[in-house]
Amino acid sequence: MRIPFEEVKATLKEILMGRNTPEPYAQEVAHVLAQNSLDGVYTHGINRFVALINSIELGSVLPAETARRVSGLGGYEIWDGQAGLGIINARICTQRAIELAKTHGIACVSIRNSNHWLRGGTYGIMAAQAGMLGIIFTNTRANMCAWGTMEHCLGNNPLVMAVPRGNGEHVIMDTSFSQYSYGKLQLAKLEGRIAMPDPAGYDDEGNLSSDPAEVLRCKRLISMGKWKGSSIAMLLDLITSVSSFGYSSAALAALEGTDERACSQTFIIINPLALGEREQADAIVDEALEMVLGATPVPGETVRYPGQAMLGIRKENTQLGIPVHEKVWNKILSLK
Repeated sequence: MRIPFEEVKATLKEILMGRNTPEPYAQEVAHVLAQNSLDGVYTHGINRFVALINSIELGSVLPAETARRVSGLGGYEIWDGQAGLGIINARICTQRAIELAKTHGIACVSIRNSNHWLRGGTYGIMAAQAGMLGIIFTNTRANMCAWGTMEHCLGNNPLVMAVPRGNGEHVIMDTSFSQYSYGKLQLAKLEGRIAMPDPAGYDDEGNLSSDPAEVLRCKRLISMGKWKGSSIAMLLDLITSVSSFGYSSAALAALEGTDERACSQTFIIINPLALGEREQADAIVDEALEMVLGATPVPGETVRYPGQAMLGIRKENTQLGIPVHEKVWNKILSLK
């Protein structure tokens, strides 16, 4: 089924306000979630809304709270999320880093005690729309096996990188470091798929499994790129938790419950126009992309740069409505 963007947004906003979310926050969160699905990131849009409401009802997310500045020096600041809505906190920190980068050329804002930010690419797009380069990342509860282990002792710790383009067709990468994200596995399970294209994690006996339901149950995701993905995930966790003086994935694993909360997140923003010109920056990016896009594709594959496919999906979903799984939408409506 397909549902118009404005209808999705209005429905989510109404439900959030019914859980004591202030109207401006409800409006912003509903817009971001609807936009995520409009852009084709269904796993971190509408599909995650019920989990967000569950976290609010459990008291893990305090929807009336918001981030506050704790300390800072030059272009580096530490904030506390006060267990508020992850989307609101992340947007505040991204905007703050953008403002600092206008003054200092480069900025780093790290936040502790925040919550799941849903789609990290949202904040990369914010940076790119402001003409800034973005390197943005979060830690998670331990949900992935470190290389050489069969226990979930690392977070899959998503990383976002953003490069602006003057034509608005920005380069945006948003990836976690497990072979498949939890959202992708949950979507596969919802759709009734019994196997992913590649192994996704370990089963109870320590065998590699491509069954999304089995891997979700065991919480033994494997890293992408073997030891490389495992190492990057570990370093992102350490950098964000130390720079915010917040919880690491190990500390998050010790918290009660299973919902994603009390995360540490880092927003590094670089203002290239502080020392150069837009035309020069665009020429560099265009040259690099032209080389990639002009390369001979593998049979059956399409060559794209990160973020390119989103533009076409957004246009289609704007015209036809956002695709929503009927079970998901009915569950959302039951929350009214």
